[in-house]
Amino acid sequence: MIGDARGLGFMQAIEFVTDREGKNPDPDRAQRVVDLARADGLLVIKCGVHRNVVRFLGPLGGTEEDVDEALAILDGALSKAGGN
Repeated sequence: MIGDARGLGFMQAIEFVTDREGKNPDPDRAQRVVDLARADGLLVIKCGVHRNVVRFLGPLGGTEEDVDEALAILDGALSKAGGN
């Protein structure tokens, strides 16, 4: 379900696709991840031409515990969103 992961510094992004070979955009899955993460307290946004990229930017003053919590929420959202 993840076609690409990229970023620079604190700004990171995950591109969702329906298939890894054809890299067809999957905006519906990206929206599910955004909704699930928000429900658990993590704000992320959708971006990209096809709206299939989830982007997140950690706070500059965030602690290691903050990052761990955010990654746990994101991991849960990815699992709940389903996919391969």
